[in-house]
Amino acid sequence: MVSLTSFASHLAGGDIQYKYVGDSTGIPRQYKVILRVYRDVTGIGMPTTENVTVSSNCFANQNIPMSLQPGSGTVAPTLFDCVTPGSAGTKTLEIYLYKGYVVLPGACSTFKFWYSNCCRPPGITNINTSNGTGADGFFFDANLDNTLGENSSPIFISEPVRAFCVNKSFTWSQKSVEFDGDSVRYEMINCRENAYPNQTNIPFDAGWTATQPVTSSYFNLNTNTGTISFYPTAQEIDVMSIKITEYRYDTLWAVWYPVGSSSRDMMISISSNCSPAASQGVVLNYNYPGQYIDTLTMLPAVDYSCGDSVIDLHFLVKLDCESIDPDGSDFRLTNPNGQPIPVKRLSATCDVNGETQSIRVHLYKPLLVNGRYFLYSKTGNDGNTLTNKCGFPMNEFDTLVLIVDDCYEPIWDFENVTVINDNHTSLEWSIDATSFDTTYFEGYGIFRWDGTQYVFRQKVTDWKKLYYDDLTASNVDGQSYSYKIDFRYSGFVFGPSDSIHSIWLRAGGECDSLFLLWNQYNGWANPQYDVYINYNNQWVKWNDVPLIDTTYIMGSDTLEVGDYEIKVVTTNGTYVSESNYINCTQPEPPFIIVPNVFTPNNDGVNDYFVIKNLLLYDVRKLVVYSRWGQVVYQSDSYNNDWDGKNVVDGVYFGILETEVQGQPTQITFNVTILHI
Repeated sequence: MVSLTSFASHLAGGDIQYKYVGDSTGIPRQYKVILRVYRDVTGIGMPTTENVTVSSNCFANQNIPMSLQPGSGTVAPTLFDCVTPGSAGTKTLEIYLYKGYVVLPGACSTFKFWYSNCCRPPGITNINTSNGTGADGFFFDANLDNTLGENSSPIFISEPVRAFCVNKSFTWSQKSVEFDGDSVRYEMINCRENAYPNQTNIPFDAGWTATQPVTSSYFNLNTNTGTISFYPTAQEIDVMSIKITEYRYDTLWAVWYPVGSSSRDMMISISSNCSPAASQGVVLNYNYPGQYIDTLTMLPAVDYSCGDSVIDLHFLVKLDCESIDPDGSDFRLTNPNGQPIPVKRLSATCDVNGETQSIRVHLYKPLLVNGRYFLYSKTGNDGNTLTNKCGFPMNEFDTLVLIVDDCYEPIWDFENVTVINDNHTSLEWSIDATSFDTTYFEGYGIFRWDGTQYVFRQKVTDWKKLYYDDLTASNVDGQSYSYKIDFRYSGFVFGPSDSIHSIWLRAGGECDSLFLLWNQYNGWANPQYDVYINYNNQWVKWNDVPLIDTTYIMGSDTLEVGDYEIKVVTTNGTYVSESNYINCTQPEPPFIIVPNVFTPNNDGVNDYFVIKNLLLYDVRKLVVYSRWGQVVYQSDSYNNDWDGKNVVDGVYFGILETEVQGQPTQITFNVTILHI
């Protein structure tokens, strides 16, 4: 028995497949049969019903009435994505879908669901000698072995008709679904014609074969996935056929055996030119809602919210999902300071043809800083940029601007540098914890001046630690150390800050006449200074009024004999910056020598009562008596300035009071005054 046909001319192919539905309908061995027919619009229209025949070696033939389904007769929606409709060599194809049901009479290993019809259109390149006037017909089938259980065939779900253009690489998915957990294998076969059991292979013209049906630099079928990869090099119209066979594992015999198959017959057009839209390569869809041209950069831009970690990209022409590198290396993102932000991965919801209109860029960290981020394309680790379905790549460095303006800015300040116990420096800073998400804190970067530039020293990774002891900055008596810090947050580096340097104190002289010099502190504005001396193991402030200048002279003869440490200190609120220490020595006080005679005769020699070394003491009380006990001279702060003119020649007695190391001391003496 032969299949009934509609005798429609100019068919372009089709496929047939079946699905077991008996478990859901309660009718044993009931199958739904799916027939799709692809038609060149120049031919005779398709009928509302068709026939599929079931044949086997076990039972008589069964005819399955197939009903035309709603939506049939429309042009394949993506047929002309890559070429211009009506361009030379293209065919406009429609898809007709029929469904029917059959109950098989029993179990058999040779069930064949088949369909045959006539005729192919003229002008087909790779079988031109064979069909010349469009005489070649169609035969496609699906096989079933239900002896070890009912089964559903692989179901083609990818689009069966497509137009391509020359000199571009394409991937064309023949994707299917398999309902029973069986393994599938794809293979290229000859197109066939005539009715079962007399179906025959249609021979290819010279230069073409079943496995190389297109004039191309390469043509490959992935037998595991059904993806066809090829690079057409000539304008032509070609036919080809593909078969999916499913295999089930027999645990008893430990072998794989075929349990079913489906086949698809296709006609494709290879145009001499790709469409202008496709030729642009991978281009963002500028008309997609929310996307606009940034007036500052004149680049396409999208507004994003603070905290977003997924970027959606929408394209004018669908992408080939095979060109998407899941590791995210097809893109790079830089933050508003030009620093790179790592891309975690790319994801896409690919359709049954292995294509997608959009992808998602997933970031390791969200967008947490205001400004313009730049997402640009690049060659991924797979060796290519993104490619659209028509084989055109995305240009490297095509850029989308992401604009964020609703984030809080981290509030932080470099506050202070101080010398710790004349040993090393320590840095202090402040941070407002409410101004940033502590989850994405990365560190405070510490930089120190090395004489030519600021060099990174350390990263503090605890956001609550607001200080850093630089133990390597130990030459505090020999130099000032200068620092900067930065704030690292969610792949963004704020700063560096202004520099702050330590106070370097230097001195000259002994403790009783010490000259101090230090550098102006730049940790805060208008610093004032105090000088401290370590007295009896306690730091005591020396000056009464805060100092503004960076020099100071210490003078004293009241310090006890010994060695002392001195430092300079400036404060700003709770922050204190100290200098290094300088050491000074307070020597034994010099001996006081009281003369026993002086001659106030105005000859310029010995005219005054001069007590040697007296002026080195702060306490200098002097009283001079006559031999009768009368006070002839008295001073509470004697300055070696008594000239003796108020007394007559003679011997006088005196008492000198001073202090030595803080203890009152009296010196009694006799002095002779001669006016001659």
